[in-house]
Parts: sequence; structure tokens; C-alpha cells
Amino acid sequence: MTTQHATGAAGAAGGMHIRRFEPGDAEAVASLWQYWFRDKTRTPERGLTELVRSIYVENPNRDPEIGPLVAEGDDGSMLGFLGITTTPVSVDGRAATLAGLFPSVVDPKAPTTAATFLLRRFLTGPQAITISDGGHVKFERIWETLGGEIAHLQSLRWVKLLRPFALGSSVLARRRGGAAVRPLLAPLALGSDVLARRAAPARLRAVGSSWRAEPLTPETLIEAIASIHARSRLRPEYTAEYLAWLFAELAKSREQGTFTATLVRDERGTVAGWYAVYLRPDDVCRVFALDAHPRRLDGVVDHLFAEADAAGAGALIGRMEPKLRRPMAARGCLVHNGGSLMMVHSGDPSLMQAAQLGKLAFSRLDAENWYWWRIVSRVIT
Repeated sequence: MTTQHATGAAGAAGGMHIRRFEPGDAEAVASLWQYWFRDKTRTPERGLTELVRSIYVENPNRDPEIGPLVAEGDDGSMLGFLGITTTPVSVDGRAATLAGLFPSVVDPKAPTTAATFLLRRFLTGPQAITISDGGHVKFERIWETLGGEIAHLQSLRWVKLLRPFALGSSVLARRRGGAAVRPLLAPLALGSDVLARRAAPARLRAVGSSWRAEPLTPETLIEAIASIHARSRLRPEYTAEYLAWLFAELAKSREQGTFTATLVRDERGTVAGWYAVYLRPDDVCRVFALDAHPRRLDGVVDHLFAEADAAGAGALIGRMEPKLRRPMAARGCLVHNGGSLMMVHSGDPSLMQAAQLGKLAFSRLDAENWYWWRIVSRVIT
């Protein structure tokens, strides 16, 4: 395989070159993830190497031309890694590729410029647009220097509280010694939530929905996207094989709860929208996708909230988008900083502008955020 040598002071000083990721690199990548995201050791815990292979080797959407990159030293050691997944998309009716970027991880002894070299090399690639849903603020200036933009509204999170006292009890239970006192706090939290939900029903309860729901399948999702986004400039062109793989991988994040994907139909049986969420009682439930026809968005949001409420959720959290500002404000949702940035990059400035305005049909399922929670889970499956 041909490698491209990095240029500049860091490349010359460090003897570093950039090359494509290969299946044999999985353990070295897992070692970097272990160090930065788990416990500062370099021996990957059970399951982490297999997770790397699943995402970057076994993924049915793996693209031979657009993929992860490795910064390698002259001695063959891995100095840095840039994780990339891809989604086939149509842009203005033409076949193209969307790249989801997992921000660079660099060996603690390597030059910090390795991250910049990896990004610079990748962002000159043939993908129509690159997105990252977990960008750290320390990458913001680098990203913008390399021609990217921060989607500021989508970098916020909306939060719908349902059972704040039960949620507080769950958070406390995860702290050292907290599990011992949770049985004592649970009845108090239950009673407090009953009173709070009576006192502030608009903020702490779901309205409910009479619309019909059914499990979302790969086939119905493909049909729903084609229907909802027939006029979108960019929309994913999923295959049933890829979505079956993705849903199976999402279901493995058991610490996040039970993965639930739902298709919603209105009173006439017409597809109104769909959502994907992890549900768990008394805790935070993360929404990874929420999509609907513009005129049916309110009904789909109500259905999501009602399903989470019925599951006993403490709260729902999802990425803010322009189309969600009004329905979330009307339902008493809070706005949270979120802790990570939505970053976009494209050689076509109009695509970046459209992404900022929420006019492109991609979700958190097309970026890296969904597998980040697998990396940091206590048990990796």
C-alpha cells in the first residue's frame, strides 16, 4: 500500500507518515482508545479490539476510497488514528458520500501536530461532506482553520424532564457509595415526582398521541426517508444490509438502555416520521434520531415523549436542530450546552450552510456519537 509522508516541521522531526487504516491496526487503535477514554493503560479491555474491527472492518458501508487514517512512525508504531465511517448519500440527485469523523487520538508520546496532519490529509478527500457529532472544543479553532464550520445550534441539546427526582436518585446511585442509599431514596423520589408532575404538568408530563406506532425496520426506514426527504439536497441512501448491522450494533449499548426504533403513522396510516432512542427507567434516555414530515413533527415528538414516559424515563435528551426549536420550547424542554460540538466540513460552502440551517437529512446515526457510548461503557459487547 502506498503511503503519503507528512510534510513540515513535525513530520520531519518525528519521522511520521500518514497511511490508510488496515485490519491489523485494530489492536493498536483499541490501545489508544483504552488510554484516552478508559483508564490511562495501554492494554485494551475485553471487547474493545473487536469493537474497532466491527466499526471499521466489518461495517457494510466500509468505503475502499474513504476510510480511517493512521499516523505511523518510522519504527512502525501508531502515533495517531483518525476514525472514519461513511454513508452513501445523494446530493442534488447525484451519488456521493458523507463521512462521519471520530476526532483524532494521538499517542501521548507523539507530536500533538499528528492530529492536525491526520485531519488535513482527510479533509482533502473526495467525500461530499464530513460531519462530527462529538467534536471537542479544543478542536474548534483547528477545524475552522482547515475550512470547516461549527453548527452552533446543533451543538446544543434539548432536555425533556419527566421524573427529575428519580433521575437524581439514579445519578446519585452511580457515585461511590450511592447504590447503598438508593433503596432508601427511591420511595421519596417516587412521591416527589408524583407531586411535581401534578404541579407542573406542562413541563414534566407527556401529552400523548393517538397515532399508530410500529417497530422501525430497515425496509420501512428506507421508505420513510425517501418519502420525508424527497426534496432534500442531501439524504442518506441506506441499504437494508447496513441498517440491519447498525441496529444490531446499537442494541449492544445496553448501559444506555433498551434501543428502540419506532415508525409513527398518522390517523390515515401515512408515515409521519420515526425516531431512535435508548429507553431506561428513572434515567436519561438518549435520542439519536428524530425525523418527520414538517407538518407532522409535533405529533411524532408527542409520540416519542409518550413512549418514554410510559417506559418510566427520568428525562430525554437529544440534539437541538432548527426544526425542533419551536416544538421543544412548546413542551417545556430545557436547553443544555451538550458538552460536544457538531462540526461540518465540505468543499461546497452551500452544503455547510444548508447543514447549519438543518436542511440536510442526516442524523446522529451517521456520525460517530452512537459508538462513542460503546467505547466508554463499563462492559463492551
